[in-house]
Amino acid sequence: MSRPTPLSLLIELQRRARDDTARAAARSRREAAAADSTLRLLRDYDDQHRSRAPGTATPAFSADSLRIRDSFGQRLSQAIDDQDAVSHRLEDALARKEQALLERQRRLEALKALEERRRADARQRLARQEQRQTDEHALRSYLRARKENDR
Repeated sequence: MSRPTPLSLLIELQRRARDDTARAAARSRREAAAADSTLRLLRDYDDQHRSRAPGTATPAFSADSLRIRDSFGQRLSQAIDDQDAVSHRLEDALARKEQALLERQRRLEALKALEERRRADARQRLARQEQRQTDEHALRSYLRARKENDR
């Protein structure tokens, strides 16, 4: 078994960092989706709440019940605003994590390309060395054959 090179160790470390970043981005994606889902749920509930709102002239509701309903509507509106802020914050965090993931992937690909270039250079050096050995062997054979023919 060959010893790992510093470059292969660096590639493995970068691969692990990329995988960790991918997991963090996936977790962030789930959190952002859950926050968006909650926001949609609150907005739908607010729409339903508003559509069922009685007029102020409706005799079935007292002033106290209308005040309670209005207070609830305000708290619901505040909850929507708060959830909207949470949703935006999580979307921003997701964008940062996805950008970090792209950067990690770019670094990993650059290291892989460097490793491949080094392998190609090593193959080329080996091929040149083998060609030199073949040329030297052919030259020796030629010189031996010529020497024998000259006798």
